[in-house]
Amino acid sequence: MKSIAIILTIIGWVLVACGAFVFAASPWISAATLEPFKNAVLVGILFALSGHLFTQARAAKESAEKRSLFYLESCVLAFDEARALLKDGNNDRITWIAGGRALTHAHELAADVTVGAHRRVLELHKLKYRGFFHEALADKPASFFYGASDIAVPLDEVAAASTARGERGGRVVTSTVRELSENSIHAVWEAAQWPVDCKDPLDKKFSPQERDKLLVLFPGLHEFLEHKDQWQSASGRLFPRNIEETR
Repeated sequence: MKSIAIILTIIGWVLVACGAFVFAASPWISAATLEPFKNAVLVGILFALSGHLFTQARAAKESAEKRSLFYLESCVLAFDEARALLKDGNNDRITWIAGGRALTHAHELAADVTVGAHRRVLELHKLKYRGFFHEALADKPASFFYGASDIAVPLDEVAAASTARGERGGRVVTSTVRELSENSIHAVWEAAQWPVDCKDPLDKKFSPQERDKLLVLFPGLHEFLEHKDQWQSASGRLFPRNIEETR
């Protein structure tokens, strides 16, 4: 849609240029052909066509923006659904599968968010969700992924118990599956990852002029920055910096 709008706009401007050329050259063309009326009609047609193309281009652009906004809102809803399913820290296989499917849908919907402003908003949402899904996996023992309710039980026992007989729908089944689906775990892990080509928007530090202003209004911050310029902390110790490296 966006490319169509650009193409229509370009064609529209080409027609405007042609119409302007014909209009500017009409005195000479009319003198040569003795058909001024036809020249005026041609100019009118070119301008009318260009106006129509501009209208179509605007409609195509608005349609693309609405479509992109729809996918943005749907993507955020899918992320919210996955977070709601996992926010209590459960390790229920069915719940994790549902959460993984929601994240897969979110990933697919994100690909259709095409407007630049919408994509920046989506990145802000992803930043928030990325931290949540990281916590859903971080510091979890192996027994958690086997669906164990007691993480103190030895891993071999937990693994064996993950397929032990149980009751389903009022009936006793000889084997069950309690361990989390690897596919669902991967979907959560993927949602926690930073993209390889991610550019950190935090690319500015204090300039010398800005530091001078801090001395009066933010003296503690000024002292912190000056101290960091002089000292490097590592392994619980302070080491003097090379002053030239901090400039």
